[in-house]
Amino acid sequence: MTDSENGRIGVGIIGASADGGWGGIAHVPALRALDAFQIRAVSTTRMESANETARRVGADLAFDTHQALVARPEVDLVVVAVKVPDHKQIVTDALTAGKMVYSEWPLARDLAEAEELEGLARERGLRTVVGLQGGLHPPIRFLRDIIAQGVIGTPLSTSIRAHLTDDMWVGRYDTSVEYMARAENGATLLSIILGHSLEPLAHVLGTFQSVSAVVANQRGDGIRLTDGAPLPKDSPDEIVVAGVLEGGIIASLHYSAGQPAGATTVWEIQGTEGSLHIESASGYIHFTDFTIALRRGSEPVEALQVPSAYAVPDLHLDAPAAGVARVYAQLAADLRNGTDGAPDFTVALERHRVLDAITRAAETGQRQHLSRPPLQ
Repeated sequence: MTDSENGRIGVGIIGASADGGWGGIAHVPALRALDAFQIRAVSTTRMESANETARRVGADLAFDTHQALVARPEVDLVVVAVKVPDHKQIVTDALTAGKMVYSEWPLARDLAEAEELEGLARERGLRTVVGLQGGLHPPIRFLRDIIAQGVIGTPLSTSIRAHLTDDMWVGRYDTSVEYMARAENGATLLSIILGHSLEPLAHVLGTFQSVSAVVANQRGDGIRLTDGAPLPKDSPDEIVVAGVLEGGIIASLHYSAGQPAGATTVWEIQGTEGSLHIESASGYIHFTDFTIALRRGSEPVEALQVPSAYAVPDLHLDAPAAGVARVYAQLAADLRNGTDGAPDFTVALERHRVLDAITRAAETGQRQHLSRPPLQ
């Protein structure tokens, strides 16, 4: 199924609360800006909040269980925008019901769960999407193109130094995100933030072939913001990865929780004929604005602007919603044209394999080598 009544794709959002969650901040405005989609159903954990959310987003159907939503014929596409530990059961139930699924990133708590979900989607032959919007971000597409055109010659090395400043990354947790203190829940600085960075990196320069890593919880236990009490924490707040990308490009990533004294993110790319220096005021490189500087040989440094054509269509959304809207727009184009430009569960599985290799490298002290599995 791709389209239903009115020729629009009927969407059911699980975790659509309009009170500050990612579903309300990003998915709802993105979907409302695109004519190809119609929000027809929502579910939350309580009927009262589900009814209120449905009223706010204009959905006809409201449920207090995801099972009721995925069973509805009005829903073509199930959007999973809830806590990562809940992804496996909800995605499984949606796929089993024969629905297309858009799951937020990370797809799963770990590699084993990601393999299971990707395998089920492939077995059922269903279209899937994962919320890795970084590859469609206009500055990332611009960087990919100018490097492919040879603006710095052959890429030799790259480094990304990024800081994440939000409370949960430094161990200060609101009630709704306390689960992020435990690494076993799969919602950490490594899985969410560094995981997101793997997508732009892959589009611009390629994926990791081998990695060495240090993954550490340097700040110790966290704090529960509601009462100031200590909160046991083992999720990492310092991550250093060194490795080799496809084509032999040397790469390093250093992600820290905390305030920087300078630029929040600095990304450098060195080539045989020049170099690029990219800065951002945010650690979220999958949807933040960049300043881009180019130096070719001994020529003066040149500031590059991303051509406006890369941002077409401009839906005039805030950055988080704009990034998600690009993924939905790509999905709609894929369904019309029979293409596969939107990141799917196969892409998610590739990124989970890199995260798993980083974890194993840090645990063992041994360099980990990645190889692509044969196509199924």
